[in-house]
Amino acid sequence: MLAQNPLDIPEVTSHVASYLYRTDLASCVRVSKSWRDIFLPHLWRDVTRSFLNDQITGSRHFGPSQEALNKHRHLVRYLSLDGYVCEDDVCPLPNLRHLKIYYLNTDMAVTRVRETFNWDITEISPLLDRLLICNLDMDRQSCQRLLEHPHLRNLELSKTGIMPDARQDIWEACKNLESLSLKRVRFRGNSPSIPADTVFNRLRTLVIKEIDFGCLQRLPVILHCPILESFELETRSFKVRMMIKHPIQMDRWSQVASLIIPIFPTDEEWALILERIGNCFENVTCLHVVRGEFGSRSLEALGPYFSNLVDLRLTSCNSSTITGVLCSCRKLEILHVPDIFADDIAQGGPWVCQQLLELKIGIRVKETDQGLQPLVFKRLSTLVRLTKLDMSGANHDNGEGVLEFRLDCGLGELAGLQALRTVVYYDAFAVRLRDQIEAKDVEWMIDNWKKLKRIRGVLNINPVVEAQLTDLLKNYGI
Repeated sequence: MLAQNPLDIPEVTSHVASYLYRTDLASCVRVSKSWRDIFLPHLWRDVTRSFLNDQITGSRHFGPSQEALNKHRHLVRYLSLDGYVCEDDVCPLPNLRHLKIYYLNTDMAVTRVRETFNWDITEISPLLDRLLICNLDMDRQSCQRLLEHPHLRNLELSKTGIMPDARQDIWEACKNLESLSLKRVRFRGNSPSIPADTVFNRLRTLVIKEIDFGCLQRLPVILHCPILESFELETRSFKVRMMIKHPIQMDRWSQVASLIIPIFPTDEEWALILERIGNCFENVTCLHVVRGEFGSRSLEALGPYFSNLVDLRLTSCNSSTITGVLCSCRKLEILHVPDIFADDIAQGGPWVCQQLLELKIGIRVKETDQGLQPLVFKRLSTLVRLTKLDMSGANHDNGEGVLEFRLDCGLGELAGLQALRTVVYYDAFAVRLRDQIEAKDVEWMIDNWKKLKRIRGVLNINPVVEAQLTDLLKNYGI
């Protein structure tokens, strides 16, 4: 039986194409006619064109020419345009699904008048599903263009100004959207309040970032989204915290499953908003507290909903809070938390989050608690479904040590983590605080973690030993 070259199998070459850069795809297209037929759609699937207004050399662009784009327009699915771009720079693309327009940042061109988005996107592509507009203003005609498109479901406005005549029309244009993202959007003129009878019946994802407080007070979009599943609100203004001092009507939150609100910097304020959300928090499975303190009061307020959480990410909380999470959240699959002390792990109960797939945690061990390391490893050994263990976040400003990944300290307890694929270890400073990993420890990892594909971090502060350990791992494809 003759062996067939895998690269002659269309399914294989098509899969390979998804890992190649554009220059590599262009080379593959030239190999043969069969390869051209396979790789050409991948070459033109995602296109970027940049336009500059150079006063010396004249206007010019980077990326495929207009003629080439027109020739292969039926293959284009994703198009990104940036610079001084206008509608005439785009030919009709019948199968285009995603369009991104990054107009040249007007902050760098103070004398230039801001342009308004008035493109006929239906003419560009009737199948367009996602549109991103950056640094272009929106007027009434702009909103009408959006409303007329039959398939537009995802809209992101970034650094966009909403003109006075479009304050009401913009919400009408968003009625059919499934995803809306407003980032650094400014409403010009008077109040941009939403008409009371406006309902976004299809909106499932809402992102609001860096909208000024005056506008934010008048934009209770969340109350108009009956099937919203994901909500992200972020602003640098501490005035936004004032919003939670008033009763929050959350009757429309019954479907929300993902909640990212990184603007409440104190434990008391987080506890307050969790209490006010109340029963509407029942369906939330994903909670990210990107900035702000999450302490004992927040933990108590969140307690009734521990059984629902699948994805929890906290950037500022104390060690005992983390222990409470590990001992209470049974359904957790992803957990990102800062430092936890070995003595808190020892004093806490058994970990119940045995569904964890990804754990990012910094484990700190005080000088007086070195004997607790085997117990810490024993707790970790219960996470048998774990595929990624990241310990890179440990804070060692106070000189405390870190958990030592060595057989002498109890590493052997982790033999049951057969699903582990990625381990992120500490940086060089952390390794310097303790005895370092040796060849026998690495050999144990190779022998016991059969699915291990990646180890990141410094294993040994000695560069010669570190190089030897790295070579050893490379020999096993790690």
